Amino acid sequence: MPHRELLRDTLREVLYGPGGLRGLFSGPGEGLLHAAHAFTAAQARAPHSGQPSVAARVMILRHALQLTADTLTDPHALLGDPTDPSTWVPDDAAWRAELVALAGAGQALYDALYRPLNAAALREAHGVVVQAAREAAVLRFIRETLPAGSRS
Repeated sequence: MPHRELLRDTLREVLYGPGGLRGLFSGPGEGLLHAAHAFTAAQARAPHSGQPSVAARVMILRHALQLTADTLTDPHALLGDPTDPSTWVPDDAAWRAELVALAGAGQALYDALYRPLNAAALREAHGVVVQAAREAAVLRFIRETLPAGSRS
């Protein structure tokens, strides 16, 4: 399997979960998008154990995915969203829009992986895919450690 195809398959698993019984990073239905969609806007706004809020984590990751996708297409690309994740406090509509933007950034990266890429670009893409896998695991952990009454 060519290197870029393997990277695309890995990204697809990170975003959506594995197609089979178990993947490298998660089980079926446990991908990044599922993990992020499991939070309400109120849960996403709340800080967790002194760490950034889920909303901030998701926006930081979305920025990384989008910027990587953009720079794979144009090495001089700049981040188009000036929003500071550390101060962003989304309402319900903004949280839903962020989840849609996260999916779009993942798709943009997936599409960019069809382009001819040099070794440096492949390393950059690998890095953001690993970052996304880590954040998906962190989001699942946070969700599972929420008090039982607030998981609805």
